[in-house]
Amino acid sequence: MDCDSRLLGLLCFILSLSACAPTGPLDRHADAPVTVIVGATVIHPQREAAAAAAADQTIVIVGNRIRSVGPSSSAGIPPGATVIDAKGKWVIPGLVDGHVHFFQSGNLYTRPDAADFTRWVPYAREVERNKARLPQTFKVWLASGVTSVVDIGGPFWNFEMRDAARNTPAAPRVAVAGPLISMVDDPPLDLGDPPIIKTTSADDARALVARELARKPDFIKVWFIYRPGDDLRAQEAIVKAAGDAAHAAGIRLAVHATELVTAKAALRAGADYLVHSVTDERIDDEFIALAKRNHALYCPTIFVLSSYEMALSNTWRPTEAERRLADPQIVAAMSDLERIPKALIPARVARLMAKPPDTAPSPLVLQNLRAVWDAGIPVVMGTDAGNIGALHGPVVFREMEIMTRAGLTPLQVLRSATVNGAKAMGLERDLGTIEPGRLADLVILDADPLADVNNLSKVSRLVKDGRVFSEEELRQSIESTAQGPTLFQRLGGMNGINAVVDDAVANIVADARINARFSGGKHSQLNSHLIDLFCERSGGPCIYRGRDMATAHDGMNLRDEEFDALVEDLAKSLDKLKVPGREKAELLGIVGQSRNAIVGH
Repeated sequence: MDCDSRLLGLLCFILSLSACAPTGPLDRHADAPVTVIVGATVIHPQREAAAAAAADQTIVIVGNRIRSVGPSSSAGIPPGATVIDAKGKWVIPGLVDGHVHFFQSGNLYTRPDAADFTRWVPYAREVERNKARLPQTFKVWLASGVTSVVDIGGPFWNFEMRDAARNTPAAPRVAVAGPLISMVDDPPLDLGDPPIIKTTSADDARALVARELARKPDFIKVWFIYRPGDDLRAQEAIVKAAGDAAHAAGIRLAVHATELVTAKAALRAGADYLVHSVTDERIDDEFIALAKRNHALYCPTIFVLSSYEMALSNTWRPTEAERRLADPQIVAAMSDLERIPKALIPARVARLMAKPPDTAPSPLVLQNLRAVWDAGIPVVMGTDAGNIGALHGPVVFREMEIMTRAGLTPLQVLRSATVNGAKAMGLERDLGTIEPGRLADLVILDADPLADVNNLSKVSRLVKDGRVFSEEELRQSIESTAQGPTLFQRLGGMNGINAVVDDAVANIVADARINARFSGGKHSQLNSHLIDLFCERSGGPCIYRGRDMATAHDGMNLRDEEFDALVEDLAKSLDKLKVPGREKAELLGIVGQSRNAIVGH
């Protein structure tokens, strides 16, 4: 290209920028990267009807902000820009999930207060998994087209999670609340940093708010649990005390209130954000008036009302989007009810498995969603992701499809997940629409989201804070770090380990080559050693019949020929119990690798 042509191209670019002047602050660094998306149909969710779609548009991004949006015919491309050919594609603002929980994973083990599987997978192990896997969970959200989330309550380490997201390019923006101010205790979730803390007075509530304010939360959240016989006025006073303390510091109040009476009490107390549907009664004029007075947001979280029953009745099945985009670790664990020994399945879960319930969305909840929307109260798409059966990332597609059953159009659902989601984030001036000056959080889709809300899952690429990500590359990165079920899980957990060891010890006690070593009751020591060894090396808890066996190996001091006999006896047991070849090889390998700890020298 000659000099005149380059100058002409640069002049056209400058003129196009002046025609679409930005309305907000821009990254003006001379070396800021420039990305140009060319030829796409741009969706403007803040607009109505046909005006919401603009064909053959070019979007210029400078640094982390949108510099211009306009017809491709008049848009220039600056020299050195990264160009994305988006002809035949659609661009929407980055999606926002207004209700998630990173301290939960979505699998069966994440809420032992609802379904206690801790004899199979200790809750502490589940929490550590969730912490360690945050980078992958962040990527799952981006791969699903979600560039911002509101984590609306969890342990104090939630604030560390927010810091991690801020410092990780491949992560959504995160607004956060700390521990829930609650009317009730939830001991099964308390490992020393509880996500839910009971308060019994207004002073207690103010004290907990003060602790959280020191960590600069985006919300203070109250878990408003009302039961027959409770003093509603006293509870409302606790909510008001929390809200007043939050508002004095410029922080919004979010409230979990699922009954009409508690939702109205929460609004009277100053709630800014109702994070669930009203599920027990039709909303009334008083509710609407209170919500409008507060300029409150309403987040329906409909799918989670079914996800628990689906998962715990063993009828949950991954959608196409979940198979493609969810964390493979979690998807694999969702079928664990087929492997967990019956003796370790809670009675409630066993009943659900025996008689699976109807998991269709509640007509009342859908009616309330429609009534709230029609009343002009901003509805925020949110999923309660992390709860059992509500998998981080692609659960948004289940939620948005359900919202259309309330009569919302795909455009209205998209508005709830963008324009209104930005309000939940407190970033309505920076996110939610595709306009000059806005932060460059965008999703490029392979199909028209206004024709079918399910097309929102057809993510090709996304831009978060000006940085371009490929859905395929994100997905491959997530899959490369995923591990399937552990050997402990594949063997059937502690019951499977016990069965193998008990049978092997019986063989050894009857084996003349080695039984003298374990006479006089010493076979119990052998039991302990083998249980400890297999649990530790197979990814299971080191617990033997309720007793902690995570002890230092002191060796069995066997002779070489005795060790060989032990291995043979173990192999016979594995064959007798029909342990599959892969698992048999792994168990024998564990023993072989431990030879030096077992054989005396």
